[in-house]
Amino acid sequence: MLEQFPQALKESRRWVCFNAAKTPINPATGQNAKPNDPATWGTLEAAQAAVSRFGLRGVGVLLGDGLCGIDIDHCRDPDTGVLSDMAREIIDGMQTYAEESPSGTGVHLLFTGQKPAGACRKSSIGLEMYDGGRYFTVTGKALNDLAIEERTAQCAAVHAKYLAKPEAPWVPAPAGVWQKVDRSDEELLRTACAARDGERFAALYAGDWQAYYNSHSEADLSFCNLLAFWFGADVERMDHVFRTSGLMRPKWDERRGAKTYGRWTLERAVSDCQEVYTPSPEPDKTPFADQDEALRALNVKYGTQSPAAAPAPGVKTYSLDDTGNARRFRDRYADRVRYNPTDKCWMVWDGARWKRDDLATIKGLADEMLDQMDKACFGIRDINTAGALRRHVQKSRSSRSKEAFLKEAQHLPGIPMLPEQFDRNKGLLNLRNGILNLARRELVPHDRARYITRMAQVDYDPAAQAPVWEAFIQSVTGGDAQLAEYLQVMVGYCLCGSTREQCMFFLYGDGANGKSTFLETLAKMLGDYCMNAQADTIASTRSRSSGAARSDVARLKGARFVTLEEGDQGATLDEGLVKQMTGGNTITARFQYGKEFEFRPEFKLVEATNHLPKIHGTDVGIWRRIRLVPFTQSIPEEKQDILLPQKLEAELPGILNWALDGLQKWLANSQGGRRHGLPACAAVDSAVSAYKQDQDRIAAFLADCTEPAEGSTVQASVLFRTYLNWCSENNEKWRMANKQFGMEVKKHYEIRKGMYYNEYVDMALSDEGMRCMALGRGTDPSVAPARSRPLYEQTRLKN
Repeated sequence: MLEQFPQALKESRRWVCFNAAKTPINPATGQNAKPNDPATWGTLEAAQAAVSRFGLRGVGVLLGDGLCGIDIDHCRDPDTGVLSDMAREIIDGMQTYAEESPSGTGVHLLFTGQKPAGACRKSSIGLEMYDGGRYFTVTGKALNDLAIEERTAQCAAVHAKYLAKPEAPWVPAPAGVWQKVDRSDEELLRTACAARDGERFAALYAGDWQAYYNSHSEADLSFCNLLAFWFGADVERMDHVFRTSGLMRPKWDERRGAKTYGRWTLERAVSDCQEVYTPSPEPDKTPFADQDEALRALNVKYGTQSPAAAPAPGVKTYSLDDTGNARRFRDRYADRVRYNPTDKCWMVWDGARWKRDDLATIKGLADEMLDQMDKACFGIRDINTAGALRRHVQKSRSSRSKEAFLKEAQHLPGIPMLPEQFDRNKGLLNLRNGILNLARRELVPHDRARYITRMAQVDYDPAAQAPVWEAFIQSVTGGDAQLAEYLQVMVGYCLCGSTREQCMFFLYGDGANGKSTFLETLAKMLGDYCMNAQADTIASTRSRSSGAARSDVARLKGARFVTLEEGDQGATLDEGLVKQMTGGNTITARFQYGKEFEFRPEFKLVEATNHLPKIHGTDVGIWRRIRLVPFTQSIPEEKQDILLPQKLEAELPGILNWALDGLQKWLANSQGGRRHGLPACAAVDSAVSAYKQDQDRIAAFLADCTEPAEGSTVQASVLFRTYLNWCSENNEKWRMANKQFGMEVKKHYEIRKGMYYNEYVDMALSDEGMRCMALGRGTDPSVAPARSRPLYEQTRLKN
């Protein structure tokens, strides 16, 4: 389809979809698109995909930037294909791409160039001609084999014959009847936005009324009053312009008795109108006229200009240097770009989120700006002025110049944005079809002002279900309803940015038990909100230098769900880091060669493993953070479904609803200031208890090498020496220092200070303990020698 369209046009972000009412639709969100807001447009590929995703009628292309269109209504017999004489004459004269309209009764022509000033349409013959501010539906049902060609001259001929109005002597209009303004809608909109009160007009046209009025309806009437002035109190033109504005809503066409709300508002504005805009007659072309238009288009500060070229009051001008280019870039793209000085990267709005610019989009925008500047140079007749301007544009195209003015733009007001200013609302989840309020389950359109940088790869559909997923959960939990609910609430908790539980999760079990499928499915659903980290991130390692750049931690900022690779057998948990990451406090991180920055983690750590890490600490501070979720149901090979991942991916909207149900349970359990919203689960509690007992190496040593013996004592230094030898015998790489060892043993035995040494009371060395003690003093230099007393005096029995 659309083989006759230039590839550059197909790849450009000028495409929208349309519904049965021919309302333009944003391909990314399914919400209404705005002809004056490029952030609501997309590529052809995205638009075609959105047609099937949202059940729309087709795609359309935005006119402007040199792309023009002619629309001829009711000129074609849909059964025979016969064209009216006017349509055939226009198609033959234009010699450019032409196609059927969606109804089959009209024709659309697309071409490049420029439309003459003046009228854009004549309803009596069904002819319209535009070069911007509109979109054309595209069916691909071509009426010829021509490409989209440059046809400015041919367009002027069509306009002169069918649309241009004959000159007539001016007759003053009677009171209450206004002369029609002979300017196109686009020209009048530009003039209105550049006027003294243009900021308010532009804001209302964009739909931003909250800063000026208390209600939407009040804004509607005020905007219609402005339209009455600028569009000569022409109700039809006012209605057409209002429908393209951001204020348009379904209420406009709701009945209010015999009239609609929109008609009532327009007629009231016209009745209140006391004055209309009267444009100055267009001046005759002088040797400087074309040059002046080009200079105004460039908005440059350059030498002396003819009086007509002076910028209008309030119009910005730019110097011909890097600073001028930087300010022009800022003013042109400030709604689409930001610069993060901490991470030293540009951020670009893609219509749904702010993304780190890893594809040099910023340089593409710089090229686009320079192309527009170059185009504006045409028509300057003064050789010196034209040469200077063109040399500046050519010089600015070098890589060095672009880098210079882009670097200059990084500090201009409105461009810098710190990392902590992104992703602030932890109760929102950015989805493909909008932003979801997790607590209320309300979906709103994507909004660049929220500065969200991540997006889950799933649509919100409140009616979606996930029967295959629920059967999978039933299988991996072995029918344990308590464990199944625990998993649901755990995943729901991971959707939000809260870390109130202050814990991390280990999914533990041998292979073929579903834990990898479980995590991979959630990772697909959560998209950017999920990140994968190496097990070394939370492993204790001596090779990591203190204060070294922790890029592996810095990159986790903003994530909600962090999956960890399975660590090596025998790896030790970095308990201090885990406490930091799960404690809910601000931590410091930095990317390599980047600046340090602080952030509050909102991610939950989840590791699927067959080998649990070693935990040396026995304090409550670490063990209250450990959640061990058993995956013990091994699935036989003959029952494994190799297509299960694809089936689960098809159910992602339903899985999201399953997780949202879990979040609701977590929120209900957390009410009243309670920290823990995860439900009680015997399987999890039992697994954690067994894990903790297995990791208590002091308890294991005491069980191996000592035994309770009333009245007996063991010298503290002898017991520590025995411990060191026992560690060597059992290949225990991590050994406690003397002081920490004593504190741990005191939890089991009383210690008493003697005249020459400290001793443990009611303890004796077992046979294994005697054997280990006899192996030697150990390797710790802090262990004092036995003061030449015989062995029997170091482990003596009281009389």
